[in-house]
Amino acid sequence: MRKRFIVLGGLSAVAAALINLPLKWVAPYFVPEGLGQAIRYTGTVWDGQVESLDYIGTANFKLSPKAFLSGGLPLVFRTQSPAMSISGQASKSQLKDIRFAGTLAKLPTRDGRLKELVGQVNILLSDMQIYDGNCSSAKGRITTDFLMRNRARWQWQGPKLTGPISCENGEMIVTLTGKDNNQAIRADLRLFKDGRYAANFTVQTSQPEAGVVLPLYGFEAVGREYKLTEQGQWR
Repeated sequence: MRKRFIVLGGLSAVAAALINLPLKWVAPYFVPEGLGQAIRYTGTVWDGQVESLDYIGTANFKLSPKAFLSGGLPLVFRTQSPAMSISGQASKSQLKDIRFAGTLAKLPTRDGRLKELVGQVNILLSDMQIYDGNCSSAKGRITTDFLMRNRARWQWQGPKLTGPISCENGEMIVTLTGKDNNQAIRADLRLFKDGRYAANFTVQTSQPEAGVVLPLYGFEAVGREYKLTEQGQWR
């Protein structure tokens, strides 16, 4: 009987140690290099905070041991920085209720054309299934107002763009459309997990100012439309 109590006591001590294991003891061995300077870790591995991450800022998270055992989504997180805020739930194979709000000019993109533009990008990803590291299925929507908010810069104003997020052949597909003032815009984007993208843009407009702005961004006049097809790195 005494040995049993000793064993139970030892197991309880181990469990208590795991529950209160400081995040700063573990995280530096798992967080990839290059995510920030002087990153700070507080809290435990189950309920912690990571500060000074590049672009992301401060990230708060909670891990649920019960969810690990039941097959649920063990990670709940929220981040905040001047560039973006992100929140949601996640597991190795699923993302759920992901909300992203980003300031376009501050996002970590390699496309210099976006660096000085005013505007927001908002994403609501209600569900994404991930299989073998690839996007298997997704339900979500993305909205951006940058065509509306740069009139002072361009002397031309486009509509708000919005559209669904889906998956095809392991890649994320985004289709954005918008209409106003006899203008119609469509953007078809395919995002690859290695950071590449392929895009097709079509602009139908009768506004003469668009004929000055759009060629500066690579658009070509094709009949009564302006078109752009390109490939590049989105991150």
